Amino acid sequence: MQWRPIQTKIEALKAGAVSLDEVHPGGSLGLMTKLDPFIVKADSLSGNIAGHKEHLPPVWESFELKPALLDRVVGSKEELKVEKIKKGESLMFNVNSAATVGIITELKKDKIKVNLKLPVCCKKEDRITISRKIGNRFRLIGVAEIV
Repeated sequence: MQWRPIQTKIEALKAGAVSLDEVHPGGSLGLMTKLDPFIVKADSLSGNIAGHKEHLPPVWESFELKPALLDRVVGSKEELKVEKIKKGESLMFNVNSAATVGIITELKKDKIKVNLKLPVCCKKEDRITISRKIGNRFRLIGVAEIV
């Protein structure tokens, strides 16, 4: 599958039924564009980044990360200790409002290399959360930064 940017013109900004002249980070908003409804049906673009094409962060298909694992798994009924990340393991990564799954391809002393199933658009300094599937749900096990 190939991923590529979509270019369009923003016709209006909305928050609920209210029209806006400008928006700021925080909260949900709607961008009224001239995109074909087929492309945006079922909120398929939710969680993506929109911006001026010369000012968007890079798109990452893989990361080299410096993880900081928690002592305990967050959200589990039992007090589970976070185990070390393993090569070949599949983990979920949340970057800003995007979520993707990645496979660990390399382990170094304090770094991991991850190939992402879905690419993400973010700045190098954006915080990334790491979750592991425990039972039938992903649970937070740490954070990471791109190196």
